[in-house]
Amino acid sequence: MLSPGALEAARVANQGAACTTAAVLTGLGALGARDLPELGAATLALGAKARYGAPALLDYVSLPGRRAPLDRRIEALAAAHLAGVRSSSRLVFPGWPLWVRRDEVVIANLAVGQESPGVWGTWGWHPLRPQTYSTGGHSVVVAGVEGRSWLVVDPNFERLQRWPRPGVAVTVTRIRRALPDIARPKRGS
Repeated sequence: MLSPGALEAARVANQGAACTTAAVLTGLGALGARDLPELGAATLALGAKARYGAPALLDYVSLPGRRAPLDRRIEALAAAHLAGVRSSSRLVFPGWPLWVRRDEVVIANLAVGQESPGVWGTWGWHPLRPQTYSTGGHSVVVAGVEGRSWLVVDPNFERLQRWPRPGVAVTVTRIRRALPDIARPKRGS
């Protein structure tokens, strides 16, 4: 996996509701993207309706056999900044464990997690209040999983965080370097 230190060094601080974009920029920076845009411009590139906003909830998911809009936007942003990546976002069953594969960035969009050291909460989100759907939740980079604890690069905090228990993810986005094209023999050769 990417080292937690490399992810921490690439950390982009959150502003407004831009935690998903800050986490994506952190991941892309750790994967080698250069001269990434500032956070406000990047939020628009990833589909937010306003600077420092979040992508729409349905941007994280898609119909079977189709790619999520967020994934296409992440790959386009990375390509524009000299990094070939492959992004894959999907819903996760709440409470199922996450893992981090070697050489990938895992961004968890959380319904519940560590709001600050030792404080668990929902960042204002409540499942029975639809008006909170666009304002609550939080995205973090899961830098590692050790037993039941997570190492997290949180856009809201400068230092790497150790969460003694995992958060409850709603979606997860996995970003990894794109494999170079392998020359395939042409038919009839």
